[in-house]
Amino acid sequence: MGLQMCSSSSSSQHARVAALVLLPLLCFSMVLSRAHGGESRKVYVAYLGDVKHGHPDEVVASHHDMLTTLLQSKEDASASMVYNYKHGFSGFAAMLTADQATRLAEFPGVISVEPSKTYRTTTTRSWDFLGLNYPSSHTPASELLQASNYGEDIIIGVVDTGIWPESRSFSDQGYGPVPSRWKGKCQVGPDWGSNNCSRKIIGARFYTAGVPKEYFEGEPLSPRDHAGHGTHTASTAAGSAVGQEAASFHGIAAGVARGGAPHARIAVYKSCWSKEGHCPTPAVLAAIDDAIHDGVDVLSLSLEMSENSYGTLHAVLKGIVMVHTAGNAGPHMQTIRDTSPWAITVAATNIDRPFDTVITLGNKQQIVGQSLYYQGKKSSSSRSSFGDFGCLRSCTAEVFDGAQDLKGAILLCNDQREALFPAAQYLMDGGGTGLIIVSSTPDDMRPVTDCEGIACVVVNIDDAERMCQYSEDTSSAQAKIEPAGTVTGKEILAPKVAIFSSRGPSVTYPAILKPDIAAPGANILAAKQDGYVFKSGTSMAAPHVAGIAALLKVLHPYWSPAAIKSAMVTTAHVTDERGMPIMAEGISRKIADPFDYGGGTINPCGAAHPGLIYDIDPSDYSKFFKCTISNKRTPVDCNTTTMQPAYYLNLPSISVPDLRHPITVSRTVTNVGEVNSVYHAAVQSPAGVKMEVVPPVLVFDATNKVQTYQVVNELAWLDANRNTKKCDQDSRKKCDMLW
Repeated sequence: MGLQMCSSSSSSQHARVAALVLLPLLCFSMVLSRAHGGESRKVYVAYLGDVKHGHPDEVVASHHDMLTTLLQSKEDASASMVYNYKHGFSGFAAMLTADQATRLAEFPGVISVEPSKTYRTTTTRSWDFLGLNYPSSHTPASELLQASNYGEDIIIGVVDTGIWPESRSFSDQGYGPVPSRWKGKCQVGPDWGSNNCSRKIIGARFYTAGVPKEYFEGEPLSPRDHAGHGTHTASTAAGSAVGQEAASFHGIAAGVARGGAPHARIAVYKSCWSKEGHCPTPAVLAAIDDAIHDGVDVLSLSLEMSENSYGTLHAVLKGIVMVHTAGNAGPHMQTIRDTSPWAITVAATNIDRPFDTVITLGNKQQIVGQSLYYQGKKSSSSRSSFGDFGCLRSCTAEVFDGAQDLKGAILLCNDQREALFPAAQYLMDGGGTGLIIVSSTPDDMRPVTDCEGIACVVVNIDDAERMCQYSEDTSSAQAKIEPAGTVTGKEILAPKVAIFSSRGPSVTYPAILKPDIAAPGANILAAKQDGYVFKSGTSMAAPHVAGIAALLKVLHPYWSPAAIKSAMVTTAHVTDERGMPIMAEGISRKIADPFDYGGGTINPCGAAHPGLIYDIDPSDYSKFFKCTISNKRTPVDCNTTTMQPAYYLNLPSISVPDLRHPITVSRTVTNVGEVNSVYHAAVQSPAGVKMEVVPPVLVFDATNKVQTYQVVNELAWLDANRNTKKCDQDSRKKCDMLW
């Protein structure tokens, strides 16, 4: 075992946090109103635990009875009710005053009462980059795609901003009947008819109750996606294959666009509204409850979940794989908010596909930046022309108000993106042709993704200084910008953890390592309305994992969500395509660690054959969750004798926040590989830490399929990253296992 030291610090104190990642590698704003007494009311969500009645109608009736008792009026109870959660779990959302919410929390059977919050929503090359090759004249389909029949008939639920059904990515050509186990529905609206559901989009719902009216003002109430976010994520997870003649961004990044599980079915749950993607918790919980009832296999939530959601826990208890995003608050440590141990929380990386854009200066010096600049069909020439070039230290309105003729000008804005969009607009209004912005991570093209009308290019700091020096030394400096070109290949440094990807450890629950895994999330091309656009964010990374989960569901139909998560985490890559350690972008680039990418970057084909898995009894999740949120009246035994630290959960990682005392942590592994297998542990402890794995050898055969080992330390803290190799039982070769 080899140990990597990971430490974190907070403003109040320096706290050491450790993470042991075991890797067996084989082959709302609130809704407000006024109560009768003048006290303001808002939406509160009451959680009552498991469903305790036989029929959903009985669950709803029990909710109304409880609310009637609280409000002393059936009419007031009915008027206050927003949502009833009655399928996967029991609970409701209602308009209450703070005092009413406090009193409701004391009712027998009520586990928690929380005010509504608002979550935020946080591909032609990425699947090839991950080794999931689609069949072509040059290459056959990957083994995993073939073995899983491209995710045939797995149902992926997408909780997001809706979907655009006319997109070619959702064609149902060649699909068979909708699976008979499907119990969902196609909810209609002004711009969505029953014919918009199909054999590909087999269900669609939308949720407006409890959503502030300003979020969907001017937007038809239907499952249709007017923001573009949900269409993008759905097509990434399960989009049908679309040929390269149709799938590109104005010719950039042309290729076959498809989802990770291109034959999977899609169920849409529109809980997010407005272009900003506001997702109130009552609506998200209602979507999860319906998805449990409808029969989805995988739920993809490209939302930044801010706490351990009981809705997602109940979905996992029903066998649904939950996929969340890590969030886009990186690169600072301790910015990750989702800590649900039962969910797969996904960080974002880049892929090996930059969009090189050549800037030629008047002295013939050439600079290579990154952009999505293209020349339209109506362009008068096939190449760009030279224009006046200038370097600005500030790009404020005052600067442009005093500017002289900007026609044809190309300007470098050196104020680190803050004034990008106003600057681009000012320059375009003045007839300028190009805006160059400076970044320490030029392959992060989020600032230029929505730039239209002029060429917007990102360059690094050193190149910006060279360009500004040229401008200062030349009386009539000029430059021209060529359209972007698509480059792919192993010479590109990839993958790297994206600068925006939120990092661990969790402030709330540092004993649960987050994120779990990393996947492509930077500059991802996928569907939006009738075309294809680039988007970046952990929102783009999560559906990659959801698609892979769908393939694994076909290949291993009896694996639990914990087993699927384990297979992904323990087979992930920690080196790039050149065999070097994966890097993490930030204020300065560094070698990535488990707080950046969890187990590493996802390896779909490896996850199909993990050798060993770490499975979890779902009741262990329930105990952990209910003890963390319970109030004094909750009938859950959470005393210090039975309540254990979260790192005792049988996760494929161990994260111990404080190792000031000796500690022993156990893990149980199940052999799902070759029947007769032997694993040896080689321990490489960091300086000052003595570690031991007991027993040091695990032997599996037809009788002994499950084994338990212990990790024992005698000093401060530990972070581990393991790489195992399967041993031949006959030769009993010693395997190196780098932890």
